Amino acid sequence: MARLFNFDYKSPFFYMVTLKRLPGISDFSVIGEDGRLVRNAITDAFDRTISTFHRRWRCIEEISPFVVMPDHIHLMIKIRATPDRVALGVIVSQLAKALRGEYWRVVAADAATRNTLGIAPGIAHTDRAVQGNAPGVAPAASAAGRSAPRDIFEKEWHDWIVKRDGQLATFRRYIRENPMRAAMRRKNAHFFGSARRVSFLGCEWFAYGNTEILRLPGLVPIKGHRTTPPGSPEWNALLATASRIGPGGAGVSTFMSPLEKACGNAIAKAGGKWIVLSPEGFSPRWHPPREKERFCAQGRMLFLSLYEASTRKPTRKMLYERCHEMIDLVIATLS
Repeated sequence: MARLFNFDYKSPFFYMVTLKRLPGISDFSVIGEDGRLVRNAITDAFDRTISTFHRRWRCIEEISPFVVMPDHIHLMIKIRATPDRVALGVIVSQLAKALRGEYWRVVAADAATRNTLGIAPGIAHTDRAVQGNAPGVAPAASAAGRSAPRDIFEKEWHDWIVKRDGQLATFRRYIRENPMRAAMRRKNAHFFGSARRVSFLGCEWFAYGNTEILRLPGLVPIKGHRTTPPGSPEWNALLATASRIGPGGAGVSTFMSPLEKACGNAIAKAGGKWIVLSPEGFSPRWHPPREKERFCAQGRMLFLSLYEASTRKPTRKMLYERCHEMIDLVIATLS
């Protein structure tokens, strides 16, 4: 399923692909409290299938890294520059088909074993249409025995095209750290979820994160021009201001320019908090960037936007104007 219009998905790039589990399908794995992946029979079957899948397709390299999460799978697929390469959509479709077959094989084996031993079902499903009601036959075994087993993944899958070396390292790290982030988000679920509406500085904002930060007495606007040179008086002065923001305060900024990013690092070292002004809003699937999730889970970060998320990406000029509008409003009100 191509995401970019007029893009050739046979192109020899790395692609990070995400397959999401359908409702009513058993967890593919379990995330422990320590952030470690707890494997089950489905996890093992999926690992074997993914690890050997490249042997069937000469146009792809071994899929690595990948992670089998409870409700989704992340994979890094590399299409090789071979004459017989096929589109990413074909590869993902065939992989999903192979995983579906393994899933129902495991479910059937589990049901048959437990039925023989006379113990309670181990892999449960909430979808009665899948389970069936054949007398004397375990529901999962009945479903798995069908000639066309039910899909286990959402029809729409997601891909990110990795074109630069720097991106590749970032995406690989994202996949490896996925279980730890999932545990962190579960432990601090009240700081995640979906955007909420809040009143701030006389306006209605969309907010994601710890809204209690808005109640702090020390909210400090941080605005640094992108052309300010490091070590200049302007640079040093704003950095000194950020360094004094401790646990009882928060810096308010877009944190986009080099100076603003440096101020964010200074705030982190001082134990302060962030209010990050976002010019794009928050889509239903939006979540904090990887490098900011830890601070969000700790309750040290709040994302604010005056703008609703749109399916049409704003232009660079529009984003620039929005950033200025929000930070100028903050400066005018808080200074």
